[in-house]
Amino acid sequence: MKKINKKISVAIANYNNEMYIETMLDCLLAQSYKNLEIIVVNDGSPGDCDSIMAKYNDDRIKYVKHEKNKGLFQARLTGAEHATGDYIAFLDADDYVSHDYFRSMIYEAEKSSSDIVIGNIVLKYDDGKEEYFNLFETNYNELNGEECLEEYFRQEGLNFSWHTGCNQLYSMKLWKKAEPHYKKITKRLLMTEDFAFSTVLFYYAKKVTKVDYECLFYCKHGITSTSINDINVKKETNNINDLITSFTFVENFLKEKKVYDKYEKNFNNWKLLYAGMHRGYIKNAKKISKTDKDSLEELMNNYCENTQEISNSGFFSSIVSKWDDRLDRLHAKIIDEKIKCVSFDIFDTLVVRPFLRPTDLFKFLDKEYRKEVNGGVEFSEMREVSEVIARNNQYEEDSSIQEITLDDIYNVIHDVYYIDNKILSRLKKVEEELEIKFCEQRKTAYNLYQLALNCGKKVICTSDMYLPLDVIKKILDKNGYNDIDKIYLSSEIKKTKSTGDLFDYVIKDLEISAKEIVHIGDNKLSDYKIPSKKGINAVHFYKATDVFLDRSLTNGLGQIFNTSLPFWQDNKESVQFMGIRTMIAVIANKYFDNPFRPFNKKTDFNADPYLIGYYALGMYVFGISNWLLKEVNGKNDKISFMARDGYLVMEAYDRLSKLYLEAPKSEYMYVSRKALIPVMIQSELDFYRLSEIVDYRKHSPKSLIKYLKSVLKLDDKLEEKCNKSGIEFERKFKSLLEFNRFIKFLIDNYFDKKSHIETSKKYKEYFDSILGKNPAVFDVGYSGRPEYYLTRLCGKSIDTYFLNINGDRALTYSNIGDFEVKTFFNYKPTATGNAYELLISKLSPSCIGYDISGDNVKPIFEDYKFKYQVDYVVETMQKAALEFVDDMIHIFGEDISLLHYQDCYVSMPMLAYYNSARRLDKAVLEAVEFEDDIKSSGSRKMIDDMQEDLDSKNQIPLPNMISGIIGFDSGPVKVGDLYYNPFVDLNNKSKIRRILYFLLYDRETLKRRIRDSISKLRKK
Repeated sequence: MKKINKKISVAIANYNNEMYIETMLDCLLAQSYKNLEIIVVNDGSPGDCDSIMAKYNDDRIKYVKHEKNKGLFQARLTGAEHATGDYIAFLDADDYVSHDYFRSMIYEAEKSSSDIVIGNIVLKYDDGKEEYFNLFETNYNELNGEECLEEYFRQEGLNFSWHTGCNQLYSMKLWKKAEPHYKKITKRLLMTEDFAFSTVLFYYAKKVTKVDYECLFYCKHGITSTSINDINVKKETNNINDLITSFTFVENFLKEKKVYDKYEKNFNNWKLLYAGMHRGYIKNAKKISKTDKDSLEELMNNYCENTQEISNSGFFSSIVSKWDDRLDRLHAKIIDEKIKCVSFDIFDTLVVRPFLRPTDLFKFLDKEYRKEVNGGVEFSEMREVSEVIARNNQYEEDSSIQEITLDDIYNVIHDVYYIDNKILSRLKKVEEELEIKFCEQRKTAYNLYQLALNCGKKVICTSDMYLPLDVIKKILDKNGYNDIDKIYLSSEIKKTKSTGDLFDYVIKDLEISAKEIVHIGDNKLSDYKIPSKKGINAVHFYKATDVFLDRSLTNGLGQIFNTSLPFWQDNKESVQFMGIRTMIAVIANKYFDNPFRPFNKKTDFNADPYLIGYYALGMYVFGISNWLLKEVNGKNDKISFMARDGYLVMEAYDRLSKLYLEAPKSEYMYVSRKALIPVMIQSELDFYRLSEIVDYRKHSPKSLIKYLKSVLKLDDKLEEKCNKSGIEFERKFKSLLEFNRFIKFLIDNYFDKKSHIETSKKYKEYFDSILGKNPAVFDVGYSGRPEYYLTRLCGKSIDTYFLNINGDRALTYSNIGDFEVKTFFNYKPTATGNAYELLISKLSPSCIGYDISGDNVKPIFEDYKFKYQVDYVVETMQKAALEFVDDMIHIFGEDISLLHYQDCYVSMPMLAYYNSARRLDKAVLEAVEFEDDIKSSGSRKMIDDMQEDLDSKNQIPLPNMISGIIGFDSGPVKVGDLYYNPFVDLNNKSKIRRILYFLLYDRETLKRRIRDSISKLRKK
């Protein structure tokens, strides 16, 4: 491993924080990364900073003093002037960072050539409580070029982790570009200075990345400069003037760089947000009189008028969870100078496999076996049983030899099943290749490995495994573990961790004491309890799938697969499908790569958009798109995905289609109920169908007419004619009779059939070019009307694929229009509507019609209504879902066809979230509001609609379902040293389970059945 030793300058501004600064300095000196230059700037602090600094005799520390207080902004500039590092970071004197913070930051910066690396923020309170904001996690891994400033301004100050500065590492080259601009601020500046700093840095940045898990501990004290209990007129006047200084500086900078016009709206919203915060401080201040409050309000208004309130401004800090410091404590153990050696388990620790059951890997051998042998028992079953037999044989022959080898297993296969050794030799080689292929680096463990090497520790592997040493080395080398000092393998040494003998061997061979070793592994017994008894510093580094499925750790997250819930389907049987098992493993390996990832105990989805997206939405769109491809592959020449609900499925379809030889080409088709009204109308009678599309009781003639303009020849006397006909133009319809009367009025006075025929020709040409010759369409559902209208317009049958239908109307339309309708669900899920559609929809304006004035038809779009908070959450979910699809393709490729599952099981997590998520899990969608000006009026929070679904459709939250589960168990019986259930029911159990049961408890029956099977094969 290439060791990085570039210098990081850390500038610390101190004013009146003497009681905290020693914690900060001690933290920095104990960092895993040693090449630090620590610059403490005493900004005219009234405390005894000199005495504290005199205690530290370390040549990495520089001490600089201001004779009088100049404010945080100038103190940081002073610190930077004394910096000589390759990178620079800024910290407040009352904050501190995690043990491996700077090593992780600089390794990321060097690896990715980043200008800015962003870490996490954990809030530390005076009472010791540590929390983090769930929604502070950024939804990107890296930003490049103009993306850096675009994303920075896009969040408009709502997520302060972007601009707080103290959680970031900057390249010195970047800082030197920004530094001259800061010289333009010469006054004392304390508040909002981070906005001035960060804007310039993000402007010049060409690449921004982040690190996971390493964090700044941002200390929150009872009294601050904006505390309502302590704020006074002078302090708040200074705060407002600071705000004006910072925002004026940024505005001038953006204008100088000629980008102000591009970001003006974002800038003004940011300014409104901060002005609104200060108005709140003034309003709630306890030590300011009414007269002074009015004066402060006037000062604020003179710079930024109170034109509007930023809605959901507290969204990003609305969900708070307890921080989990176990990973940081593990870092501290490795860094400890007393530790000489760090030992790692290999499988499920250093590397992970995409299998819930490790034996699922053998399923991939069946395909190779069938090339050699036609029929008979699946090789995967023989392979699994033979390993058990080999272990039993070895124990009976010589119990001092504690481990078997892969050769031992294949010898048993030959002896029991009479398979030719040449065939077995090839299969054994394939198994070894599969192990190498499917083993992937566990990133958190790799970071621990790098940390150990960086700290000069001896790094070894200690593993119970039957694979040969050369295969183990190839697995480790493939995954970047190239500097392992020694590998202690049970198959080589014939001793195991599970007995403790392998640890004794390691201690003796290394010639060090047990307490000088840290051992890290996933097995609670062999990697934690047994080495702990021997005095080794053992750490239980949980297997990712164990965390996912453990109710005590992650509540109901994986319980829909782990426990049969009160549905009219046996969802516990889902894990009998290898496809579901592999998906669970892939999800667990990704999300719980760090087994100590904080998980909110009041949630089942961790109130995390990324988890909801990668897990629930990811499995869902994978299942839908794979179903769709199986349906249309080789059948249609083109498939159109209807806007906007078809967007995410189309993205997944395009990825998966590369695995299908005859997948139809995809296209995104801009349609909506509003837009297709002109297409619907082919004759006078079709006008009366409008009542099927719009809720006429929510509309007046005036509001309805906008949907019909393209099929009518209107004049400026419309309102006058309506009133003369006794139709009130601006009053909402009270009955269908009134509605139909208005429709007849329009047909009689404004419908020009000849003109409409010409218009229809344009629409036909437009949609023909999109649909293709042998078309299919995908839409979320539900009625089949748009497909019927398009079929009638284009004169061709359009194969239609929905998630579900509502009632039999779609089937009626398919019969009338002679087109096929197929659905992903063979029932209507309880959760439909806005939430059901939003998460798979494109975040873009809706198509509300078409411009047919020119030679070509062009979609017309309404204004985009969603705010950044909504974009952030839905984008995070959608990116994560597509990441899951990409991961499945990357891991399994064409072998995805071997991953069998049923559609009802692959959609369970998404339906569990829609129907039974707890309030805190749904709170990530708190900012989503909808207006439906066709079916209703006004806006509603989507989260309220979801709650109504829970209440009105007999749905209950996951914890209520899980807590009500009753299990039946007659209790175990002891026979010798084994406990087993004498009333076990083997009916409907897998063949593997039956074989293992008979192997342990009824070997005579097993031998007889094996003989019978072989006899039948020979007769064939």
